[in-house]
Amino acid sequence: MRITLVAIGMAVLLSAGSAMSEDAKPGAEKAPAKAGAEQGNGTKSAKADPKKNAAKGKASGPSDEQIADQLKGFCVKWMGFLETRERDNKKAIKWEKKPTGFAGHYVGYSKEYDCTMKERSSNGTPVATIEYKEFVYEKEGTSQTEAEQDEAAPVDATEVTEIFRYSKGQWVY
Repeated sequence: MRITLVAIGMAVLLSAGSAMSEDAKPGAEKAPAKAGAEQGNGTKSAKADPKKNAAKGKASGPSDEQIADQLKGFCVKWMGFLETRERDNKKAIKWEKKPTGFAGHYVGYSKEYDCTMKERSSNGTPVATIEYKEFVYEKEGTSQTEAEQDEAAPVDATEVTEIFRYSKGQWVY
């Protein structure tokens, strides 16, 4: 059974390899897949080629500058989500009774961040990262009321790097 599966797999690989080499020959014609989609040989169809579209006067997708501008807004929105999460975390502190009083922890995030568009991925998709710090804060006091009023002190910090891609006209996680 295993040998049969291996043999079938090899046959599929060999036939796919020969089909790909036929596509690579000059003058080899292949029906385009979908307008704007990439063909199996890794080249873009004429409708997806921004240089050819510009020459023909057809509109192509957004430019890298427009995508980078969208990224700035996306990063501000992302950090806003983290700010909301931190506020919710503060409200949901679970207080612990300790011999010296009460303590509670919550997760928060730095206000500073670095939002960077990277080189496009191997398939041409725009990729970006956002880097920030995640903190674990602690509040302490002799009573829970006093601990709630205490100024939070960071007890742990972690560097976080999130990776995003640009798909269908927007940045996605």
